[in-house]
Amino acid sequence: MRYLLVRHGPPRSPYNFEDARAASGDRLDTVLFSEGGRPAAPEVYDGVVVFGGYMYATEDDKHPWIPDELRYMESAMKAGVPLLGICLGGQLLARLLGARVYKTPVPEFGYWPIERTEAGQTSPLFEGLADPLLGFLWHNDAFDLPAGAERLARTEHCPNQAFAYGDRTFGLQFHLEFSAEQLRSMVTRDAASLPKPSAVWQEPKAVAANEAAHAEVRSSMLRILDTLGRLKG
Repeated sequence: MRYLLVRHGPPRSPYNFEDARAASGDRLDTVLFSEGGRPAAPEVYDGVVVFGGYMYATEDDKHPWIPDELRYMESAMKAGVPLLGICLGGQLLARLLGARVYKTPVPEFGYWPIERTEAGQTSPLFEGLADPLLGFLWHNDAFDLPAGAERLARTEHCPNQAFAYGDRTFGLQFHLEFSAEQLRSMVTRDAASLPKPSAVWQEPKAVAANEAAHAEVRSSMLRILDTLGRLKG
């Protein structure tokens, strides 16, 4: 399989799936539109994954590369290439599909159970995964469900944790891709970006030390990537 990983900042360390996917023979291409990168045409990929970032999905004035990234995501959809947006990536996808992206009244942080909807229980994206699904939350923004999309997962304070648009395009608000090393770095180096304490908030040091949760989300991410690659057909 060949995947395109769309990042929004230089990698400090690999995502939790990269070593296993590379060892299995997959090719992982990385692009940063935020640094002027331009990937190959989407048709060459078995899946495109757009990850998170500290910018906001509507800040085109501060980040003039955002429209280019949106156009690439649209071209992947039109080409029938499986597309997964995570956190900022999910927000960008929701925006591309005409939905509102906004500041959430209840920011979320930590490892929390994600409730799957009836559609989420039968979605191929979550095939073989637990219900509820453990996800890592770190966000101040949220999105409305795009017209024509199906809600796949939710939490009490964030009704749109995951959606499907057709059978090859998916948006997630929660994360599955962070490694233990990344989280330990993030909660210290990026402490100023942590969401304010809320009803959905855990102690950052405890989150970073939760090895069982790190392992569980890694397993889920690897399975989702398998599924994504198979959907191209």
